[in-house]
Amino acid sequence: DFLTTGPEYCRPCAASNGRAREELVLPRLPEDLNAAIISTLADPNIASKEDIILQYDHEVRASTVIRPLQGKIWSRGPGDGVVIKPLLDSNRGLAIAVGVNPWFTFQDPYNGGKSAVDEVCRNLAAVGGRPHALTDCMNFGNPEKPERLYEFREAVRGIGEVTRAMNMAVPSGNVSFYNETEHGATLPTPTCMGVGIVEDIRKCVTTDLKREGNLIYLIGETKDEMGASILYRRYGGRGGKVPEVDTAALSENVELVLAAGQAGLLKSCHDCADGGLAITLAEMCIGGDLGANIDLAALDDLSFETKLFSESNSRFVVEVDVSKQNAFEKLAKNAILLGEVGRHRMIIEDGRRKVDVKVPAMRRAWSEALGRLM
Repeated sequence: DFLTTGPEYCRPCAASNGRAREELVLPRLPEDLNAAIISTLADPNIASKEDIILQYDHEVRASTVIRPLQGKIWSRGPGDGVVIKPLLDSNRGLAIAVGVNPWFTFQDPYNGGKSAVDEVCRNLAAVGGRPHALTDCMNFGNPEKPERLYEFREAVRGIGEVTRAMNMAVPSGNVSFYNETEHGATLPTPTCMGVGIVEDIRKCVTTDLKREGNLIYLIGETKDEMGASILYRRYGGRGGKVPEVDTAALSENVELVLAAGQAGLLKSCHDCADGGLAITLAEMCIGGDLGANIDLAALDDLSFETKLFSESNSRFVVEVDVSKQNAFEKLAKNAILLGEVGRHRMIIEDGRRKVDVKVPAMRRAWSEALGRLM
C-alpha cells in the first residue's frame, strides 16, 4: 500500500455560498426574440471556431471520416463530434467528443459534473458512436478553501455516477488546482472527453439539414431548467434550476439514436445543448443552408422562451426522410414531431407567438462574431 496508494487528504469541505438556491431573477429579454437568437449565435461560447479549428490538421493519416465542421462547403456549421477510421480493412470507427459547462458547475457542481458526461454521451451518439470510455481535465480553484473543495468533490461525484450508469471506463484524467488570483477563482471546469465505438462508419450522420421537406423530431424531454443557461447569462437572469441528468433517460435516448442511425433512418442529428432547441435548430440550418418550419405546441406547460432556450439534458434533434417516417415512429415512440425542413428561414411557432429568422442572417452572426472580437 505504501508504494501504490497515494496520500489521502481530509480537508474541510463546505457547500458553496447558496448559488443553487439563489433567488430567481428573470432575464430582461428583447421583445423581438429574433434578436435574442441572433445575439446568442454570436456569443463567443457558441459562435464559429473555424479559424481556430483550421490551425490544426484534422486530416492526419487521412483517416478522418466525420470532421469538426459539417455541412455544405462555404456554409459549414458546427459538429457534435468527429469520427476516424483507424484500420484500413475495417469499417468500424472511433468517435471522439467533448463535454463541458463551467456555468452549470459554478451554480450546481454536482449536476454540472453530471451534465458534462451527459453532453459527451450525446455528442458521441449523434455521430454514431456508442459511449465507451472517458477522460477528464478538472480545473478548479484553491482546494484549501472549503467551498472550492466542495465544488471539486461534487463535480467528481456527478461524473462518477453518470459514467458508472453508462458503463464507461475512466482510465485517465488530470486535476489542476489553485487556478485563482486575488480577484477570485476560475469557474469550476470539469472538461470531459469521450470516445465511442462506431459499428459502421458508412452510417454516420452529421448535424446539417439535408433536404427540404424532410421531417424534424425532438428526442428527449424539455423541462423548465433555465439555471445557468446562456440566455440567463446574456440577459441578466439569475438563479433557476440547473439541468439535471436522468441516467435512465440518457441511456434510452442514446440507444434510440444509435439504433435509428444503424437502421439508416436518420439524415442528420444534433444534440440539444448550449442555447437550447432554438440554437440547435439554427446550427442545423446554418450547416445545411436550409430553413425549418417548426411548431412547439406539443411541448406543453412551458413558456415560449423556455421551449426555445431550455438546456435540459439528454435531448437530440433528428432529421428523417418522409419515406422513413413510419419506420422511425415505430422505433421512436416518444419522439415529438416538430415540423419539417424548410428553405431560407427558420420559423418556430407556439400558438400566437413566433420567431422568424433568415438563414443568412444567422450564419453571419455565428460565423463573424469571433473575428470581430479578435
